[in-house]
Amino acid sequence: MMKRIGFIGCGNMGEAFLKGIINSQLIEKANIYVYDKIKGDYISNTYQVNQVNEEVKVIDNCDIIFLAIKPNVYFDVIDKIKDLVNSTKILVAMAPGITMEDILEETENRNSKIVRTMPNLPLMVQEGCIAYAFNENIEENEKNFFKELFERIGVAIETKEELFDAVIGASGSSPAFMFMFIEALADAAVYEGLPRSDAYKLVGQTLIGCGKMFLESGKHPGELKDNVCSPGGTTIVGVRYLEESGFRGAIIKAVTETIKKSKEMSQNSNNK
Repeated sequence: MMKRIGFIGCGNMGEAFLKGIINSQLIEKANIYVYDKIKGDYISNTYQVNQVNEEVKVIDNCDIIFLAIKPNVYFDVIDKIKDLVNSTKILVAMAPGITMEDILEETENRNSKIVRTMPNLPLMVQEGCIAYAFNENIEENEKNFFKELFERIGVAIETKEELFDAVIGASGSSPAFMFMFIEALADAAVYEGLPRSDAYKLVGQTLIGCGKMFLESGKHPGELKDNVCSPGGTTIVGVRYLEESGFRGAIIKAVTETIKKSKEMSQNSNNK
């Protein structure tokens, strides 16, 4: 039987998932329902999916419900829909700091089926990552469906839920850091006279190429870095300056502070 998928909320991450699901061709557009009081018209017109005007109508029409809303309204929304959530429904969470146990408690139903995910923004262009975990109520055939779906959407990794904070640092939040790196590299080239449009193209493609080369080669990133650094050449001068400026330390600190914040958000949700 064809599954019906719904979205409550459809911000950047929700839209990224929606676009990936449509491109996966596992679900027909006629079987996708969206509620978003701000972007509903845009989503419906852009992707030709069904728009509904209440959260509960998503639950009524769908087997799988993506909760693509901000963490600060998660529990308010779950409170609205919990009476309709039963063993035939699967809730897919994607909010940092909110655990499957938090959702179980809010639904007041220990039999609720929950999939926790952490996608990232490059899913919008089918180049993203998804980490996911299942609660104990998800059946084996349901796990297989999600595994296939997620692998069609992006690079998908099943992991323990307790590692989600680290995932958020490594892939959930890190696109922002990548975009800052792109901007900084391009700014330097513009400073030296290169047109900005050309700088962005060169830097963007270089980042894509480096990622692909790293994943496909199986080589340590330090070895690949060494391959660019000729003795006494230009690149090693730049590498030395980055090291002197604390480049690695700044990145590690940014990621660990992101992880720390995610853990704090989890603690706050536990104390709600």
